[in-house]
This record gives sequence, structure tokens and C-alpha cells, in this order.
Amino acid sequence: MLEITLHSLSAVLIVMFMVGVGFLFGKLGYIKKEHKGLMIKLIISAGMPALVVNNVFGNLDLASLDRPALLFLLPALSMLITLVLGILLAKVLKPDARRRGGFITMCAFSNSIFVGLPMNTGLFGDSAVPFVMCFYIVNTTLFWTVGNYLISRSGEGESHEKGLFKNLKKLVSPPLVALAISLPLLALGVKMPEPVIKLSGYMGNIVTPIALFYIGYALYEYGIKSMKPDKHMIAVMLMRFIAAPLVMLALCKLFGFGGMPSGVMVVESAMPVMTQAVVLAAAHDADESFVAGGMSLTTLGCFVLVPLLMLLLKAMGLIA
Repeated sequence: MLEITLHSLSAVLIVMFMVGVGFLFGKLGYIKKEHKGLMIKLIISAGMPALVVNNVFGNLDLASLDRPALLFLLPALSMLITLVLGILLAKVLKPDARRRGGFITMCAFSNSIFVGLPMNTGLFGDSAVPFVMCFYIVNTTLFWTVGNYLISRSGEGESHEKGLFKNLKKLVSPPLVALAISLPLLALGVKMPEPVIKLSGYMGNIVTPIALFYIGYALYEYGIKSMKPDKHMIAVMLMRFIAAPLVMLALCKLFGFGGMPSGVMVVESAMPVMTQAVVLAAAHDADESFVAGGMSLTTLGCFVLVPLLMLLLKAMGLIA
């Protein structure tokens, strides 16, 4: 059990180390305010679409999955429920207008790949990968549609935009376009050439390090005080680590979905805030310091959560 715990938590240590590098680079002047725009463009317009293509065509095999519709339905229902809970919490806690979209998004969506994947492979082995990919597809789709829209509405630069076309425009992003093209092609059995898979892998690999360096710089720019656990941060942590996994667990029970795949879904639901949420907040001129603090706090929270979650899964017989 100790070995599995250490293996799983290594992903959290890597995240925090890379955030620390970004913080140090900001302090030393290697990363400056004028670099932020380029980093955002690289992540959203180049890295994320490539990462989507690589994960869809390189890691997802629909034909090998048992009850694939349920594997996509359960995460979708779970995220929609936590979105509603996030909206209700926002009405009660009344975060600042520039924080509202980020607050709701942090409540609903998790870091399914960079932290979630190594957590699950550490717990369940490589057999967990297809189920992680299903969760990732749903998580990415809803994040880059609903999450993107909510955060864009919080941005000062777009707060006065109205009209159906401009609202629809907020739903469209390069990662979403990549998903909209890739998933139908995969369903039709189209095989992507190996050089394209390799190229998308190389380009997609820039997302995590640049995003984490960016978050580290944001924490330097706004100060460590942005990680202060106020009532909004505490609510996000309760949603990520308690409400979200409980909702997923209840849905698995309701649909008679058990065994290792249900364990994977529960772990994925309990992962920290998505790193891309910070970049998206900056791109839309929302409160990026708040989202960066939430991402860092929830990642640190994994040190407490993961051992407790493993004990729960062990008690339920989902892990040996």
C-alpha cells in the first residue's frame, strides 16, 4: 500500500515542482509579464488541439471497451451535477464577478490526465488507461464548452458582449474543434498516420510544462497570498475532494457499474483543478490569481486525499 501511495503521489510532487520552477523563473526575471500572451496562445491554440488528437487516436480504442456509452454517460452526468452544485454555491457564497466563472469551473472539472492518469495507473495498472481516456474526453469537451463560456463571462474584457452569435463564439475554441473533428473520425474507424500521432504527441507535450510554469509565475506575480484558503477556496476543495467523488460513486451504484472501472471514475472525479483553467482565466481577463491559487491548493490537497481515497476503494473491494 505504501509503494502504491508513493507512486500515486509522485504525480503531485512533479506538478508542484514545476509550479515552483515557474515561480523561481518569475523571481529571477526569466519569465516576464509580456511573455504571458505567448504562453497562453501556445497552450490554447497549438498544444491543446495536438494533445486532443494524440489522446483520441493514440490512446482511445472504442472497440475494446465494454458498455462504452455508459463510460461516457457517467462522467457527463457527474460533471453536470457538480456544475449545478457549483452554480448553487456561487449564488450562496457570492464570489466576485471576475471569480464566478472560475469558481464554478473549478468545482466541476478535474485534472484528468497529468495527475489523474498516473494516479490511476499506480492504483489499477495499465488496464485503467482506456477508462481514464473516456473520462478525459468528457472532461475536455465540457471544460472547453461550458467551462470556457462561464470563465469568458467573468472576464472584464467581454462582460458587455451580448447576442446569440457572440455567446456561441465563446463556446468555440481550438481544443473543442480538434475534439469535434477527431471523435467522429475515430468512431468511423479512421486510423491516423503514425507520423501525425508522433507530431501531435510532441506538440501536446508542451501543454503541461508551460501551463505549470505559467501558474508558478502567476503565483509569483500575485503573491502566495492568492493561495489563502478563504470561504471560496474551501468550497472548491470540498467540491473537488468530497462532493465530486461521492456524486460519481452514487452514479456508479445507481447504474450498477462496479469493479475497477468504477474505481477509476471515482479517482478521476476527485482530482485537483485543471491546469488549463488558470490559462483560460488569463485569456479571458478573469481572476487568474484566484484560479491559480485554487489549482495549487487542490493539488497540495492530494497528499491528504489520495491515501484516504485508497482506503475507501480498498474497503469497497475495488483495489487489492
